Amino acid sequence: MLSLHFAVLVACVYFGITNGFPLQDLSTTLALSVRSRLAKRTNPIIGQGIDINDPQKGGKLVPRPNFPTSGAFSNAQEMLAYAVFTPEVGIDSNSPIFTHYFLEEHRDRVKRVMLRLMGNPASMDQVKNDGAAELGQITFQGIDTPNTGDDAGCDREGTIMYTEYYDTNSPVTVVCDDAWVFPDRDDQRCDTLGDRLTDDFAILGHLVLHEYTHWDWFLQDITQGEIVDDHGDQEVSGYGLENAYFDLDKQYAVFNADSYAWYATEVLWSVLCSKSYAAPSDDDSN
Repeated sequence: MLSLHFAVLVACVYFGITNGFPLQDLSTTLALSVRSRLAKRTNPIIGQGIDINDPQKGGKLVPRPNFPTSGAFSNAQEMLAYAVFTPEVGIDSNSPIFTHYFLEEHRDRVKRVMLRLMGNPASMDQVKNDGAAELGQITFQGIDTPNTGDDAGCDREGTIMYTEYYDTNSPVTVVCDDAWVFPDRDDQRCDTLGDRLTDDFAILGHLVLHEYTHWDWFLQDITQGEIVDDHGDQEVSGYGLENAYFDLDKQYAVFNADSYAWYATEVLWSVLCSKSYAAPSDDDSN
């Protein structure tokens, strides 16, 4: 489940690649250079209450005409691919970004989770812009169903997305109206982000990735535990940039949805904007 944070960001050029990661469309692969064979579309199911023809809401989940790197589903895969495969700042590099959010001993497990969500590509040129085939079993809907699971629904203060039936092969992610405030990756500019990490770095694809990690049926054989938002006997929150970066005991990070989302988000903007970012300030989150 995710709480409301406002984001106003931008995408720029990195390593000579115009508009950042070269996501093309839903029928092409995701790659920095070489394109591999065409892949079957496996994006989540669009359920009731979401209209992909509405550019201000449901249309932000899928690529827009003439904006090939747009769409939250594709952006979530872009974030994962950069986090796993970018030589300079990815998970196998010496970049400090990983340990902003996780323990060093969990590096392999985090990588396996991210690879699973991508469909286990062996290299960047095998990455598909719609990810693992199993993601096609998830339904994203705009109809609130607060009485069918553990969550209080969109009426719970700050809730913008939540996932139910996460222990089955057919989870349902409810997208609340407040989620549409979050921008698309192609609606951003690097020169508005500043030099320090803030909540403004989060895009709609960040929320989608967060919800993917809650899918226990798909990931629990790797994580060996549920990926949640609150941890320990005191149910300490791991949600939000400051909590994920500073406050959460890192032993819990491998089970914390926002640790994955914020790690991939920091890598994304480090790549697209070709720079490193200072740690968040105490008043940047929540």
